[in-house]
Amino acid sequence: MEKVKLGNSNLKVSQIGLGTMAFGRWISEADSNAILDHAVNSGINLIDTADFYGPGQDEKPAFGDGTSETIIGNWLSHHPGARSKIILATKVGSNTNPVMSNPSLSREHILQQIDSSLERLQTDHVDLYQAHLFDNDTPLAETLTTLSDLVDDGKIRYYGVSNYTEDQLSLALSIVKDRRLNPITSLQNRYNVLSKHDDQNVLKLAQRSHVGFLAYSPLARGVLTGKYLNGAMPSSSRAAQGEPLIKEYFNDADQQAVEKLKTISDQTGTPMSQLAFAGVLSIPGITTALLGASKASYIDDAIKAAELKVPQSVMTQIKSL
Repeated sequence: MEKVKLGNSNLKVSQIGLGTMAFGRWISEADSNAILDHAVNSGINLIDTADFYGPGQDEKPAFGDGTSETIIGNWLSHHPGARSKIILATKVGSNTNPVMSNPSLSREHILQQIDSSLERLQTDHVDLYQAHLFDNDTPLAETLTTLSDLVDDGKIRYYGVSNYTEDQLSLALSIVKDRRLNPITSLQNRYNVLSKHDDQNVLKLAQRSHVGFLAYSPLARGVLTGKYLNGAMPSSSRAAQGEPLIKEYFNDADQQAVEKLKTISDQTGTPMSQLAFAGVLSIPGITTALLGASKASYIDDAIKAAELKVPQSVMTQIKSL
């Protein structure tokens, strides 16, 4: 698979990355290992996780115990040569307390969590460490200075931010410049053909600022595969498993867009998922689309999408959904 430069860094990442939000949540460790095996063997080198990912995401209050990181760390321990071949990314800042909500990007919390993540991942550094979401209760300069210091300490190679708006990213970039901090390497935000309008401005800012863009949820949590058309609810699907964030796509406008994508799929003989991936990867400024694969076969589909040559007339239809 083609590798592309991530922002202003020296990292070369695959155009399809593996997102591991479901590891240990509704995907067993054995199945997670099989997915990791297949992804790496297929040329995917970006593995994205977070200290929040695990079964606690579905509790109230939602919390993270690092189960996904633990699974990846165990896999790395059984594949001694794999660490040097992958770009390992994790995130910090979501709630990690099972008793009460305590999301934080304070210096104290970040320094505590990076050590915990490194222990679970069984590595001495992560390649990309990302602020999981904007923290309104912590001065942004404190967060960015701490992340920059971790680069100097060698615990992380680069850092990025996630779920930032245009204004938030603009402010962060200004602080980095004014304080002469190590640069922001990446922005990880949602981007798919249904939600594209939400992130166009921040994507353009990232592109102008040489910040790589990691697009998560390129398949709209599976909605763009067509599996939920006409009210269908597959028993093994995210919606059936209780994924709350998928509900926002269950509206008339998005369902009509999915029906149009199915028509394009039927006319071209190309699976809906591949068209959706291709639509995201065709957008200038997007570096990588993150696939939250629950089956190894989904990886093959995504890789085909990265290699797909979609006629411009068809791409225009996809972008107009």
